[in-house]
Amino acid sequence: MMQFTDLLLHPERFFAAAGAGEPNLRVPALIALCGAVVSGILGYLMSEIYAEMFSAAAGAGIGAFLGIIAGISAFLGFLFIWWLVFAGVFFVISIPMEGKGPFTRTLANVGYGLVPMVIGSVLTLALSFLYLPRVHVTMPRNLQDPAALTQAMTGIMQDPIMREFTMVSSAISILFLIWSANIWIFGIRQARELTIRNAVITVILPVAVYVAYMAYTLIAGVPAVSGGI
Repeated sequence: MMQFTDLLLHPERFFAAAGAGEPNLRVPALIALCGAVVSGILGYLMSEIYAEMFSAAAGAGIGAFLGIIAGISAFLGFLFIWWLVFAGVFFVISIPMEGKGPFTRTLANVGYGLVPMVIGSVLTLALSFLYLPRVHVTMPRNLQDPAALTQAMTGIMQDPIMREFTMVSSAISILFLIWSANIWIFGIRQARELTIRNAVITVILPVAVYVAYMAYTLIAGVPAVSGGI
């Protein structure tokens, strides 16, 4: 039986054992689904900040509708960005490095490497219950004016509590992404039969780009497309 302590602390040993036999996507899919569920809940809670404002402008049902849309978007975003897209990017980058092995093996190993990301999502969700109820929402004077609504939404993003939550959650995302990247290096090395150098290059390039994007959005004060974490 594979040990998840090895996955988190000794990923090379874990993937050496997991590499025996055909790739099995059931456990990686379950890991990705757990992260997607947590991200969906967080997306719904985040939308609650704006629910009162939009409900007053467009009716009581719009807040719940937006919450559902936000939750579904965050759910799908985690699955699509963190699992499928990153697996695809790693697979493509490894091709000129003479990577071998089926995409299903890469997909499985990237899924295993999502465990730290799931842990980070749970931690961010827990912190959201501390931060989000304290965010101050200012209702616009004219609820029918799109410019006024946009200004009110910007005010929410600039709220000190919201900015602190954004900074803390972004730091968590980056730290746990780095942890996942460490696991992915050994997972991609095993899945694509790469040297450790080429595995590092394959993983670090897209991860570094994403971390730079997260840092930019944090400094610029604009919402990031983070896939729920």
